[in-house]
Amino acid sequence: PDLKWETTYSHNVGLDFGFWNSRLSGSVEVYQSNTKDLLIQFPVKGSGYDNQYRNLGEVQNRGLEVTLNAALVRKQNWGIDFAANISFNQNKVIDLGGLEQIQMYTEMFSSEVAYDYVVTEGRPLGDIYGFTNQGMYTVNDFNFENGVWVLKEGIADSSDITGAELRPGAPRLADSNLDGKVDNGDIKRIGNVQPLFNGGFSLSAYAYGFDLSANFTYSYGNKVYNGNKIDFSTIRNIARQNVLNTMSPDNRWTNIDWATGEVVDDPALLEAMNAGKTMWTPYSTRRLAQSWAIEDASFLRLASLTVGYTLPEKWTRKIYLSKVRIYATGTNLFCWTPYSGYDPEVDTRRKTPLTPSVDHSAYPKSTGWVFGINLSF
Repeated sequence: PDLKWETTYSHNVGLDFGFWNSRLSGSVEVYQSNTKDLLIQFPVKGSGYDNQYRNLGEVQNRGLEVTLNAALVRKQNWGIDFAANISFNQNKVIDLGGLEQIQMYTEMFSSEVAYDYVVTEGRPLGDIYGFTNQGMYTVNDFNFENGVWVLKEGIADSSDITGAELRPGAPRLADSNLDGKVDNGDIKRIGNVQPLFNGGFSLSAYAYGFDLSANFTYSYGNKVYNGNKIDFSTIRNIARQNVLNTMSPDNRWTNIDWATGEVVDDPALLEAMNAGKTMWTPYSTRRLAQSWAIEDASFLRLASLTVGYTLPEKWTRKIYLSKVRIYATGTNLFCWTPYSGYDPEVDTRRKTPLTPSVDHSAYPKSTGWVFGINLSF
């Protein structure tokens, strides 16, 4: 009975402009939006439930939006129009109702070790926390003594966190707090999902009966937590679990002589076998959030493309029609992105808005085509 709706207060100042009989037009808008009385799970002490929904806290969005429309060419038989918009938004947590921070769990494999998202006053939403990946241990990191691999002095042991056998080829994590060991004290912020800016633009044209319209969307600076890279690059205790092609024998470290099936412990032979390898051995008993899985998900997407042709009027009159247009529309035809997953626009952990932009087994966007005819009687 004590819960109520969240409340948003918005303020904006805008300027609309047009020049040359609106051949060039657009708008510039500055805004600030504050949302208060957020519905947040507040940690409570005692037995029973660990959390209780309460109205508390405040989040602010402040930014700039610019829109531009231009008629580049306007002739009787052909023309070109261009439109674009860009948005810069700064997100900030103003208040958490007395809490310094809220540690959130995506409730997937990366939560086996610790939390993987943190909400902090003064910071934007979408801070991802985890370990800094340093690749893998190599032969040069060890001394091989009496049949045992022993880390050299000054090199921190990651095996308590990763659960991997401590030997060359095992995944290596950074000792971020420089205390000589890798543990939960080395968890730190490894990325944020908020973009620096995003928007879209479109180009439309017509010429001698043909028409074209192309619509693009883009985002720059946003990150995605690629959970697939962690889940499908670790064999764990399941011998036949699928792994990504990044973990193929051509890429990853191996401790096995494939000709004999025996474990290799000779340092020189082991180093020669794995020359040029870039990935660690996939066997591990624990999966965890790490910087290797935080990827740049900037993108440029051709959201839709339409091409049409309108038959000459002298043809359509013969069949008693005023207009006949044939067209084809394609959607999601192209996406340029450095992101290694299927789709940079992904959010699979939607139970709470405090763990955004997680990619885990998301179904990729499909490409679609529509063909049609417009008839005007």
